[in-house]
Amino acid sequence: MPTTPPQTARAPRTAATANDPRWVRSRERLHAAVLELARTAPAASITGTALASAASVHRSTIYEHGTDPADVLRSALRAELDEIRERLIDPATPDTIVEAIARSADEVFAHIERHSPVYVRELAAGTSGLGPMLAEHFARSVALLIEHGALTPPRIDDDPARFAETVAAASAATTVAVITDWLRDPEPRDRELLQRRWGAVQPPWWPKA
Repeated sequence: MPTTPPQTARAPRTAATANDPRWVRSRERLHAAVLELARTAPAASITGTALASAASVHRSTIYEHGTDPADVLRSALRAELDEIRERLIDPATPDTIVEAIARSADEVFAHIERHSPVYVRELAAGTSGLGPMLAEHFARSVALLIEHGALTPPRIDDDPARFAETVAAASAATTVAVITDWLRDPEPRDRELLQRRWGAVQPPWWPKA
């Protein structure tokens, strides 16, 4: 198996690279290719050579976008999740935030369903870092909602900023647990049931649509 280059070989993402059409095209190719490969093969078994061939890029290009194929996989999935948050949560107003949260959750769960072959394998095995990736995404979303006053956890005798981090981490862990458990259901899975399960375990202060 090819040796993965050290992390120092990864080019840092900057505004310049993110706006470079060639960088964007290679990222899109790599994301599409790794998502397709990971549907049928464990991410840890995908070699840099195989990914480069599937994406029609030079092998060295991979390391402009990730430390290894599993990192590229996390990046591809994270990009879809971040797009949902940026499109629905970021521009929401106090009048639309409750609906935005519900729509965002629905689209996130659709993302999970769409990539279920990948999530079923990797979350069950605890491989490829997909659990921490999801937790980080959800924690960031909850932290933003608290920061903007869309979520109002109860007050306790604690530093408000640190308690907000605790709430975000706990909420994220719960969401990942609900998703992981739902993926154990036999196919065809009921995405509306996932939504109901997730809603049922939210705390009383969670906004209801």
